[in-house]
Amino acid sequence: MNIVPFVAGIVFGCLGGYILFDYYRFNKKSIKTYGKILRYDEYQTKHNNRKCTMYRPSFEYSVNGNNYEVKSKVSFNSKVIPVGQVAKVLYEIGDESNARLAKGNGYALGVLFIGLSVPGIYLGLNV
Repeated sequence: MNIVPFVAGIVFGCLGGYILFDYYRFNKKSIKTYGKILRYDEYQTKHNNRKCTMYRPSFEYSVNGNNYEVKSKVSFNSKVIPVGQVAKVLYEIGDESNARLAKGNGYALGVLFIGLSVPGIYLGLNV
């Protein structure tokens, strides 16, 4: 048994499972509405020893006459929705300040992590 790929596979699998669970949980009790992109916060990150510019959107939307402004928890490598444009927003009933852009709320990242966990676990058990 090779412990390093096995542990890495378990970590990736757990992370992927959590992402899928969070996606399911949030979408199960969320309501769709429309909001407006207000601005993007820009920051630099390193990826494969290259600097990458990432963009985190802030958006606003209204529910029952109350306005909410939210900074997204998801960043993008481009300004996917232009500032001032209307975007689909998902928010939790009873916790309207907990909202996400529908554009970045997907399950693909969870599936990717689970997919990456399989070879790690396999190599950990069979090498």
